[in-house]
Amino acid sequence: MKEIKLSQPIMAHGNELHVLELNEPTVKDIKKLGFPFDSNMIGDPKKIAEYIVTLGNVTPSSVEQLTPYDFLMITGEIMMFFGPKAKEETTVEGEVTPE
Repeated sequence: MKEIKLSQPIMAHGNELHVLELNEPTVKDIKKLGFPFDSNMIGDPKKIAEYIVTLGNVTPSSVEQLTPYDFLMITGEIMMFFGPKAKEETTVEGEVTPE
């Protein structure tokens, strides 16, 4: 889960939301929504909004309240879910080795 502090709160489910919590997408989400970007890795605003609804558990009307700045910050975080993960280091008999 990724927490994103909003520059301006939005209303979601009758509550003022200052932080949006995004779950990591699953293959089920990708099959339902498609990828949120085109072949040039440019985000599709409509798909990004659908991802925010699904991953953030908010309504479309809540997403429409986001400032352009917050929308772009969230877009970046969603895109990061599809990028390579940093490799973790493991310890083998006291030695630290990269995986």
